[in-house]
Amino acid sequence: MTTAAAKLSPQPTVSTTSTCRRFELPAGNGNGSQWVSIEPLSVPLIEGTAELLAASFVSSLSTLAPYAQVYQASVESQKRMSAKLAEANSHMAYLERRLDEATRDLQDASAFLKKVAMEFGTTGRMVESTAAAVRFGVDKEDGVDKLVKLCDRLEALEDQRAAFTKRVPKKVPVAWVGVASEVKLMGDFDGWTRGFELSAGSIDSDGVIKTFEAQVPLLPGRYLTKFMVDGGWRLAGDWPTENNELGETNNVMIVSA
Repeated sequence: MTTAAAKLSPQPTVSTTSTCRRFELPAGNGNGSQWVSIEPLSVPLIEGTAELLAASFVSSLSTLAPYAQVYQASVESQKRMSAKLAEANSHMAYLERRLDEATRDLQDASAFLKKVAMEFGTTGRMVESTAAAVRFGVDKEDGVDKLVKLCDRLEALEDQRAAFTKRVPKKVPVAWVGVASEVKLMGDFDGWTRGFELSAGSIDSDGVIKTFEAQVPLLPGRYLTKFMVDGGWRLAGDWPTENNELGETNNVMIVSA
């Protein structure tokens, strides 16, 4: 029994010179061989390739720079819009609360006026009865008793009127003296959202605005306020001040009923 010898694939032969390396590789059809030369990478070639890549990278960055600026500008714009939206939402919530309060005030005012009309009728009859008793001298004690009741009813009506007056906004004169372009009165009366813009009250001979004024509608109460002058917070020097829990100083405004 004979055994066939295994056919081995020819192995490549390497030949080295001073400038390159040559590889003798088997031919594709298995017959013969062929030589392949590979030039070594030189330092100048590596440096040149690195410079080319660096230049390409810098060029790519310069090309992308405008897009990066546009993106950054859009991000900043979005932040400003988000802040404005939050401020608008806060002010809208304040307006909704004030609208609800105003609706209740109108309902209470309507009920109060109806009660006043009824009181006028009752009071008129009591006055006529009391006047007749005094004039004719009949049952003076009853007349005095009616006068006492009349005074009590009038006092109760006055108390209700005073309580209702506290729910009616007062026009408060506000002024800022100083050189500026735009002045607003800010405060907790609207949650520090929009405030009231003051109008130019007087202009000197050089055309510089020095006084800003406004009639600010506020409900009777105590408020923390501050002036926004050309985008910066300012205090009124002649107004009382108070520090809040954060250590910030604000002016105090008291609106009387």
